[in-house]
Amino acid sequence: MPMMKICICDDDLNQCKNLKDMILAHGSHMVTVYHSAEELLFECENNYAFDCIFLDIQMKELNGIYCARKIREIDSKVILVFLSAIKDYVFEGYEVNAMRYLLKPLQENKCHELLDMIQNSIEKESAYVLINKTKINCDDITYIESYGHYCGIHTDETIESKISISDLLKELPDTFIQTHRSYIVNLEHVESILKDKCVLDTQELIPISRNSIKKVNESFMEFIKGGIY
Repeated sequence: MPMMKICICDDDLNQCKNLKDMILAHGSHMVTVYHSAEELLFECENNYAFDCIFLDIQMKELNGIYCARKIREIDSKVILVFLSAIKDYVFEGYEVNAMRYLLKPLQENKCHELLDMIQNSIEKESAYVLINKTKINCDDITYIESYGHYCGIHTDETIESKISISDLLKELPDTFIQTHRSYIVNLEHVESILKDKCVLDTQELIPISRNSIKKVNESFMEFIKGGIY
């Protein structure tokens, strides 16, 4: 089961623990907990790198509705789920395009049904990788270059991140293949394979090592035939 990055924002410590336990019973998800809207908005620094955010509505100071509106000013795609002990704020949930408005106490079977729905929704969207707390659409990546302890992720711009090329490859879909100890290419952007290099649709040339040429050719042919998605 794919791991999801899930945020819980609730000032009730028991509710946070119960919800986190339910989520972890569903799968090996990464769960981050905040105990106030202020903490969430401050810590995330306008970058909400989660698949889903569970927001309690009735919190002290800033409530969940205000928090959701601030999130939507920055991120229109992250999935929002409201939690509340009352039904009074249902229409505000529609205003910020929340996926669900759930009443407390949340039952585990309902929680797992929702998590299944969230996973299905995510899988229908383009894959992304988290770089420097920013979601990067994998389709936008042309190639990745390793130098020292850093990688350069090439899209319309080059984004540097302190990560090994082997660890980064594990986070990417099967359309990415390592051509050289220092290079990964996205087959979506490969136009042709030469003897020792790939030609990208940007006309950039990416080296292929002697040990990798067979695997790169086979993967490219499989991709062309529609065997990799």
